Amino acid sequence: MKEWIKKYRALDFKERTISNAKISIIFNVLLAIGKIVLCFFSGFFLLVSSIVNILIMLSKLECYLGVKYPDKRSFKFRNNLISLFIISAGIQYGIYMSRLIFTDVTTIDYDMFIGLIIASISFIELAVAIKGCFNATGKGHYYRNIKLTSLCSAFTAIVLTEMAILSFAGGEGVDYRILNGCMGAGVGLLIVIIGIYVFFAPKISIVDKEYNVYQLISGEPINEDVNIKLTNSKFYVNYYYDGKVVEDKIEGHIIKGKNPIFSWNIYIIILVMILSEILIFPYAVGAFIYYLKSSKIIKELDKQMKLLNYEKMM
Repeated sequence: MKEWIKKYRALDFKERTISNAKISIIFNVLLAIGKIVLCFFSGFFLLVSSIVNILIMLSKLECYLGVKYPDKRSFKFRNNLISLFIISAGIQYGIYMSRLIFTDVTTIDYDMFIGLIIASISFIELAVAIKGCFNATGKGHYYRNIKLTSLCSAFTAIVLTEMAILSFAGGEGVDYRILNGCMGAGVGLLIVIIGIYVFFAPKISIVDKEYNVYQLISGEPINEDVNIKLTNSKFYVNYYYDGKVVEDKIEGHIIKGKNPIFSWNIYIIILVMILSEILIFPYAVGAFIYYLKSSKIIKELDKQMKLLNYEKMM
């Protein structure tokens, strides 16, 4: 066991992500099979829940196969499939949870001990999933899609947490089915939005556009290499263009700087760490919006280079 842990810790981000994806694929298959068996005793809607697990599994499987066998199918085809699976999972989950609004189905009551365990695991899962999405930035679309799929699973775990906490802390005789159903439907919609984002991400991401070459239009070429700041955020990682002069061209990559948070006052950092469980979700939402604006980074670079009398070649 110690040897396995040692080997696992020695893996880099990409190797560890693929290893985790394989375990997750197997887990979702087993979970789906278990739910399918139980649906014969508990009713149709457990089958709907099993379909969610199958779709999550298929999404990660396509990511895994895309990394392992990149030549068998095009990235566009696989990415569209992944998007379809995530969107379908969101719709299925929304339907599954909406039944609490429109039916008298009985929900499970949890005691405080079990509820707190579920909450702890769910918040850890959410924190790990959000951190994974940050770490996947710039690593490639498949790795990002794996982390986004894990984020979808973490959101469903948060709904389970809400249901568990309300079952023991909401007051005796109070029915929270409608609230639980609304939150579940909302998470289903959020998963659908993530699926739509996966479809459009290659068109707005800088992952495939990070290498840029510019040709001198007129005048004398500049004599020194350039380093142009393309974003100016105090909360999220900023992007820079690191270009080298080659005769009348400038060739370079868009690179990420250090997270500006680490330059904050140490006491503010400690306070943020203490409040991390509260701040992590709004921070993630802001990061998502910040990432959506990444397509403007290329336009900003083109604008800055035009001021230097250079025009993009590729």
